[in-house]
Amino acid sequence: MKRLSPLWISPLLFSLPILVCLLLSQPVSNALAHYLLEQKLAEIELAMNERQQTLEKSIDDQMARFAFDCGEQDMTLLRDPWHYNRHIRLQGLKLASGKGCSSLGPDLPLIDASTLPDPEIDGFGLTATPPAFGTEQELVIFSKRGDQLAYWVLSNSWIRTIMEKPCSACFYIEFTPLVPGLARHKIFPRGEQAIKHEPGSESLSFTTPDNKMQQTLWSGLALRTYAQSLVYRGTFWVGGTLGALLLTGYWLLRNYRRSLKGLLHTGLARQEFVPFYQPVLDSRSQRVVGFEALLRWQRDDDVTAPGAFIAYAEQQGLILPMTEQLLDRVIADLPQLAPEQWVSVNLVAAHIEQPHLRNLLQHHDWPSPTRLTFELTEREPIMDIEAATSEISALQEKGYHFKLDDFGTGYGGFAYLQRLGIRQIKIDKMFVDTIGTDDPKRSLLDAIIAFGLESDMEMIAEGVETQAQVDYLAQQGVYLIQGYLYARPMPLPELLHWQQTRGGH
Repeated sequence: MKRLSPLWISPLLFSLPILVCLLLSQPVSNALAHYLLEQKLAEIELAMNERQQTLEKSIDDQMARFAFDCGEQDMTLLRDPWHYNRHIRLQGLKLASGKGCSSLGPDLPLIDASTLPDPEIDGFGLTATPPAFGTEQELVIFSKRGDQLAYWVLSNSWIRTIMEKPCSACFYIEFTPLVPGLARHKIFPRGEQAIKHEPGSESLSFTTPDNKMQQTLWSGLALRTYAQSLVYRGTFWVGGTLGALLLTGYWLLRNYRRSLKGLLHTGLARQEFVPFYQPVLDSRSQRVVGFEALLRWQRDDDVTAPGAFIAYAEQQGLILPMTEQLLDRVIADLPQLAPEQWVSVNLVAAHIEQPHLRNLLQHHDWPSPTRLTFELTEREPIMDIEAATSEISALQEKGYHFKLDDFGTGYGGFAYLQRLGIRQIKIDKMFVDTIGTDDPKRSLLDAIIAFGLESDMEMIAEGVETQAQVDYLAQQGVYLIQGYLYARPMPLPELLHWQQTRGGH
């Protein structure tokens, strides 16, 4: 399938998060509108509670100090800014004599004391200013002391100020008194009443702590439109930012991969992929019996381990020419090693699922079958087991031997040994590390060794780092040891020097 050009991928990556955000904008805007309604209700409820506490303190203080004679003391209380605050539009007294006074000075015929019901148990009642031409009525709190009456006309401007944010005409609220003094069907509306009847409008309610007032807050099209505008703005900011991040990441990754691929190609052209040899010793005689050739990328004095590039090389199909280059060097190095010492080269499944390795060895005129061996890792699966079996059989007929690396850690295990005809196994470091510990994998190590002995398998223990591990393996019948206890992987010149310092062992 033809790959998309980066010129097509770039705008797609940039626009994809924006498109996804746009697809989600409707449900997100609906959820945001509901959230804004909840927040507004919570704001109103908080304001109501604060308002109620302020009024209770003020009214209780006034009632305790009113002389009910409209004299100097009463007028001072009615006009005291602490009492005559933003919650009070007007307050006044009606005396038993029929006279009265208010915070404006003279008495105002706002309420008829004779028509008011008796206050509730707490001494306070609730009524409303008289209706007039369909205008909004104000709530009135009143309290009686004998035939004397005090009243407080509450201001509704606070609720309008609150409901104008974050958008105008987005909310509508209804106050429904729950006290005997006002009919239960009596409703005091504030805001755009049409919101209540809009399609898709929703409402939330709460009741004041004293259970005297139920408030129902409505929202409709205006709030949803406002929420949608916020979501649209956020869509282009968030989506654009994510798109820019995706686009930047794509180009950084592309440039990195292109640069890494270019470096690998350059390394192949410059013969930079070389073997580092790690010795395998017989712990009984301390003699070096062979080596594992480990791939290294050597650029001037910088040596890179395969973990930094091998996976990408396999993905890009470069592992085959790398192995070919490695094998060329190993074949050239063999004459400098002792005749009885072998060298083992690592393979990937592609080498034996197709005749790559066979063709490569044939190209070199079948070099050193008794000294050149190959290791298949169990960590990665062989997909075409039939082809692999055929290739290995053909190479074994030529005298080449195969080991199963990382035995017990991956996919094939015993099935690979049986089907591929492999007679040598390498015990992985993860099992060797369990020696002397309570690690549950310790029993797996013992089982692998028992299987190897029973099947007359040649076994090599990898990653050995302590003498205690060597001793335990020897007690179990495993004598071929590879690991840092004896030597690290080394380039050929260093290896030759190392062998000389050991006295030829």
